[in-house]
Amino acid sequence: MTHQRLQLIAFLILFVAVGVIAILIWWPYLTLLFIAIILAILFRPVYEWLVKKFKSESFAAILTIVLILIIVIGPLYLMGQLVFNELIGLYNQIKGSGVSISQTELVASLPGQMQPVATNLLADLGNKLAQVASSTFQSVTSVLSNVAGFFLSFFLVFFTVYYLLRDGKKIKKYINTVFPLSTEHEDVLVGKLESSVSGVVKGAFLVALIQGIIATVGYLIFGLPNAFLWGSFTVLAALVPTVGTSLALIPAVAFLFLTGHTGAGVGLAIWGIAAVSTIDNIVGPKLIGSKTHLHPMLVLFSILGGIQMFGFVGFLLGPILMAIFVTLLDIYRQDLKAYMGK
Repeated sequence: MTHQRLQLIAFLILFVAVGVIAILIWWPYLTLLFIAIILAILFRPVYEWLVKKFKSESFAAILTIVLILIIVIGPLYLMGQLVFNELIGLYNQIKGSGVSISQTELVASLPGQMQPVATNLLADLGNKLAQVASSTFQSVTSVLSNVAGFFLSFFLVFFTVYYLLRDGKKIKKYINTVFPLSTEHEDVLVGKLESSVSGVVKGAFLVALIQGIIATVGYLIFGLPNAFLWGSFTVLAALVPTVGTSLALIPAVAFLFLTGHTGAGVGLAIWGIAAVSTIDNIVGPKLIGSKTHLHPMLVLFSILGGIQMFGFVGFLLGPILMAIFVTLLDIYRQDLKAYMGK
């Protein structure tokens, strides 16, 4: 074995060892990095417009971050306050008196053989609701108690966004030198990343937000208790492919029926079908367009897997990473066909 070959092997061993250590150092902050990348991609057009206007990349990056805080963080903070207040009320209500469901009239209207089953189901429903409310309340208070960690994460995200905006072109050039892909493949991957972020956030998340707002209006109109809490759950449910908002609307309608508010239940069901469910067919296609081409099965598993790996932000990261992976498969397939054809 030549001296040059030994040097190469030693370098590769050192490179892999240090690389693994570097990945382990970055790993706890991987989710924050992904959030920063998503925000930087979404607001890059705004940043570039500000650069042209003020002729300063640093100042434009700072202004962009201020706009992100106003547009994104402000509404999320207000909504979080409303939901948290309702969680406190729901937790205290369940802890003090339990879930009040009018069981007598409902059970009496059923055939005799089904009445014991219905009684047990309603009892289980009350217990499950109490457990869910209690665990949710404890989770939220646990998160809020770690104020120092929250503000550190908050700072790190926007610190990273600042440099991704200001030095984005330099970072991209450096990555291109590390991964020597063809210009065509680089353009395809970058384009897919940008379109996936735009498609998932504007398409899935924004449509889900609109559906949640419209559903919350319906909950308030028809007197559903804890309307903002139900509305937040509707936003999360809307992100699930195929079933969508029905995961929230059906239990909400059932709750109104079970508590004796039949008219309100019928009204909310009509509202859900007419106002909420049609958003997918009207607003969705305009926002999503042809930016993402993932099969519903892939979307579902990428959302579920993303949540398990990255937490709540996995709703966004899962489909985005899956879209990039599918693009890499397409590139590999095309190159393999070209190679086999030679």
